[in-house]
Amino acid sequence: MHYFSEKPESAHKEMTIEGILRNKKLIFKTDTGIFSPKKIDKGTKILVEALELNKTDDVLDIGCGYGVVGIAIADEVNSITMTDINKRAVKLAKENIKLNDISKDKDITVVQGDLYENVKNKKYDVIISNPPIKAGKEIIHRIIKEGKELLKDNGSIWVVIQTKHGAKSLTKFMEEVFGNVEIITIKGGYRVLRSKKYKLRH
Repeated sequence: MHYFSEKPESAHKEMTIEGILRNKKLIFKTDTGIFSPKKIDKGTKILVEALELNKTDDVLDIGCGYGVVGIAIADEVNSITMTDINKRAVKLAKENIKLNDISKDKDITVVQGDLYENVKNKKYDVIISNPPIKAGKEIIHRIIKEGKELLKDNGSIWVVIQTKHGAKSLTKFMEEVFGNVEIITIKGGYRVLRSKKYKLRH
C-alpha cells in the first residue's frame, strides 16, 4: 500500500518528530502508511523555505500529509486549507495543528479527499504541492491543470520536484498550462517551480 492510498493498511507505529521551518520550531506526530514518517522530507523543507506569501493569502496545500507545509505557514497567511487522500495523514494533520498550538482564531481546515474533489468551494491565492511522484505523471499533471481552475487571478501554484524525477518535463508542462513558469530554487537535487495565473487581457 502506498501513502497516496486512502486507507493505509500497515500497522500503526506512531512517533513524534521535530524540525525548524521558517524559523519556527515545530513538532509533528507521524505514523506508518504516510509520506516521510521518520523525518520532515527534504523536498518539503526546501519548498516551505522558498515560499513567498502575503498576510491576505488564502492557501491550499494539496497532498498535505501530516501537515508540515500548512502548519509552518499558518501564522503568515489569511487561511489554510489542507487536503490529502490518506485518512491516516488527515487525522494526524488535525492533531498536529493542536500540537503546535495554532491559535483557535486561525482559519485552518483539513479535508480528506482525492486531489481537489472536496476543496472546490472557494478560490485560492496560492496552491502548494509536493506531488506524489510515485503516483505517476497523470496525477501530477492533474494537480497543475485542475489547480489552475481554483486559483484567483494573479494567484500562483508552487511545486517541488526532484531534478532527476522529471523536473524538466514538469517545468515544460507548467509553462504549457499557465504560459509561464519560474524556477525559484535549485537546491539539494530539488527544484521549486512556480507558475502564475494572470488575468486575461481583453
